[in-house]
Amino acid sequence: MFKTSILFTALLSAAAFASVSAAPVQTEGTGIGKHGDIKLAVTFDNGKIQDIKVLEDHENKVLAAKVFTDLKDAVIANNSVKVDGIAGATFSSKGFLNAVSDAAKKAGVKLSDQAKKAKKADAAMPAVQNYDVVVIGAGGAGFAAAVEAKSKGANVVLIEKMPTVGGNSLISGAEMNVPNSWVQNKLNIKDDTPARMAADTLKGGDFKGDPEIVGVMTVNALPTAEWLRDTVGVNFEKDNVFQFGGHSRKRALIPEGHTGTEVITKFSALADKMGIPVITNMKAEELVKDKDGRVVAVKAVSGDKEYTFNAKGGVVLATGGFGANAQMVKKYNPNIDERFKTTDAPGTTGEALYMAEKAGGQLVNMGYIQTYPICDPISGVIELIADARFDGAILVNQEGKRFVEELERRDVISNAILKQPGFCGMTTSVRFPIL
Repeated sequence: MFKTSILFTALLSAAAFASVSAAPVQTEGTGIGKHGDIKLAVTFDNGKIQDIKVLEDHENKVLAAKVFTDLKDAVIANNSVKVDGIAGATFSSKGFLNAVSDAAKKAGVKLSDQAKKAKKADAAMPAVQNYDVVVIGAGGAGFAAAVEAKSKGANVVLIEKMPTVGGNSLISGAEMNVPNSWVQNKLNIKDDTPARMAADTLKGGDFKGDPEIVGVMTVNALPTAEWLRDTVGVNFEKDNVFQFGGHSRKRALIPEGHTGTEVITKFSALADKMGIPVITNMKAEELVKDKDGRVVAVKAVSGDKEYTFNAKGGVVLATGGFGANAQMVKKYNPNIDERFKTTDAPGTTGEALYMAEKAGGQLVNMGYIQTYPICDPISGVIELIADARFDGAILVNQEGKRFVEELERRDVISNAILKQPGFCGMTTSVRFPIL
């Protein structure tokens, strides 16, 4: 009996020890994302990643959304950080993967070195789909077109080549120039009109704009802003408007947070509520025309699979910026050379313009490329601290001397910077002029 008890106790102790040694281990890891530290709690069990929890991050909630879903799932599934990052969220992806690596190192876990690519398309998605309207590009313009078409009873699809929606609209300040707005009235700015804004716009574009089109834009600015506020649900600051360079009045409405996140988040939620399919990782490659020359479909690819989206009512091309395509920028404006980075989203590479041209569209005014004067000189990322000049901040050079009027047009400020001692970089931000 005594010997049996000792044996039982020894076996129990060994089992307890084995249980303790095999218990999951959780460690914390940190990586540097685009906007600060990304801190994760990673759980390992027998050398395998079981779970990843985000403890802290400061990334753009829309742009980096798939970093914390799709990328996380890929890391866990492959037990490796040797997986494809999320296109368009490169810095956030690197920060996330570095945080996982840091946690693994602290846990004494060696992750797999095998690289695997994530699936790009839903295998169950039909290769041919039929809609009334196909919208290409899920930025602000694309969402607006899709929502408006759907509200008129059309069957709509919105396709986007990047893994996330938003495009340039998401990373912009998303301020909107609106004459005679409710905020102006509250601030007792009573003398602004569409005509005054049109005059500012034409002058700011060196009178190259089409007065009729500029007039349409300025007359419809207020109804559009009210639609964004009342229908889309965008929250604008109630007690402040900006006066941008080239404008004679403070008239720019400011979305909450001072970025396009507010606008794109609300658009995305409304599209979901209205039942508009938004298909990411879907790159349009060809506009298909019928025998009469009318565009009736879009051919697109996702991963290694081809798709056709038939469009009975028409195709809306809501993409076309090319600021992130350095070769294309230099082709149309040789003055913007290798010294220039870009504030544009990574997907802004201009293929859709050539797609439209191949279908018979005419490209015009391609050389009118705006430069944004204040950015990170290494990465080209926009520095929103630049908005401080609208509240009285001044610009000084390396000698401490003020060298330009801060409320001048962007091109004026950019050209002034180019002439300063120690100039090291600037960014391009392609915007199409109203012509």
